[in-house]
Amino acid sequence: MRRIMLVAVTVAGVALPLVAGTALATAKDSRDDSAGFEIEIDPDLDAQFGPRPVNAVQAAGIVAQRFPGARVLEAELDERAGGPIWEVEFLLRGDEREVDVDAVSGAVLADD
Repeated sequence: MRRIMLVAVTVAGVALPLVAGTALATAKDSRDDSAGFEIEIDPDLDAQFGPRPVNAVQAAGIVAQRFPGARVLEAELDERAGGPIWEVEFLLRGDEREVDVDAVSGAVLADD
């Protein structure tokens, strides 16, 4: 399976994609001392859904806003009901949790 690596760099508060090539990327805001988070994108799903209004960094921000104190660990592109979603794993008060974020509307779809 071919994998694509996306690297995001923050410039003036805006994440810009840099490179394409293999599987995982780390998103990190230069104002944040945390380790960032991994982004996993299956190339077949990426090709199937094309550009999405809500990217992985935005999905992580939605989770952080919805769950104050959350530290996002990973955002993975997946599908639900034929549409793109981000499965976002995060830590909240020591517990690992996962939610699905609609990659079109930004709505939180599931809270596991």
